[in-house]
Amino acid sequence: MCLCLTGCNLLQKLFPVRKEDPPPQAFTNAKQPTLEEITSTINRNSQNIRNVIAPNATIYIPGTILPLQSRITFERPKRMRIQGYATSLSGQEFDFGSNDTFFWIWTKRGPNEMWYCRHDLYQMSPIRSVIPIDPDWLIESLGIVEFKPTDQHLGPARMADGNWEIISYCQTPSGQYIKRTVIDSKIGWIKRQELYSPQRELVASAEADDVRYDRENYIYYAKQITVHCQGMDGKMTIDLGSPKFNSPVPFDSGMFLMPTFEGYRALDLSSPEFLQPRGVMMPAQMPNMTGAPVPEANIQTIIR
Repeated sequence: MCLCLTGCNLLQKLFPVRKEDPPPQAFTNAKQPTLEEITSTINRNSQNIRNVIAPNATIYIPGTILPLQSRITFERPKRMRIQGYATSLSGQEFDFGSNDTFFWIWTKRGPNEMWYCRHDLYQMSPIRSVIPIDPDWLIESLGIVEFKPTDQHLGPARMADGNWEIISYCQTPSGQYIKRTVIDSKIGWIKRQELYSPQRELVASAEADDVRYDRENYIYYAKQITVHCQGMDGKMTIDLGSPKFNSPVPFDSGMFLMPTFEGYRALDLSSPEFLQPRGVMMPAQMPNMTGAPVPEANIQTIIR
């Protein structure tokens, strides 16, 4: 104790602290990276994530005082489960899930319904005019993003802060969506994502904070994500806590089965029973929403 108090470096010599190498930088040269270099870097990071489990996550929902204790599980390609609890005594408050065929949404304090839909039917359903967020968006908001070769990508354009911006045109059965992605110029991590409808309305955004590097799996991830969706009063913040990546042990087969909740009926989002009482137009009534391409003259003003 005396040696430590007097500043003696004997202990440091006997027990040297191992210094870890800094996380790798994706773009180390001075020249502007190409679109292929940026997208391949992001795709490679995402493809290195086979599964994730965050058993001690917390979710801050607008209008609530305390955060919800949550469990987040993800497994490629579309399997995801987010379960939230206010306290151990109050029980489960919400359940959002997705498997290879269906996705579902349930909230304890909402209507006495659990909404669900097939992925392929949702893509073509007019319900997207009411709930415009693709279930894949929540997976992408966590940073698990892949630039698809079937989409059209423009950029990169250097922003005022030195980061890169890419604009992507994503054609869907309900029209052409536009996605704006902001990438950190050094590590190649996605800092912000914005999704625009065929009518050029901002329908969702996600911003990454507290970015960390998992040395065991060679991946970057954001410990905290702030999400905003059209119709949401405020922003939702997800803190992953201490996530574990790429578990070699398979997840429980029942984890991604669509659940049932006593007292809540299951209602298909694409069914006329759901659409008509809410004033959603049926397919025959839908206007043409193919979405003309946005002029490509200036990538910085492409969304405006």
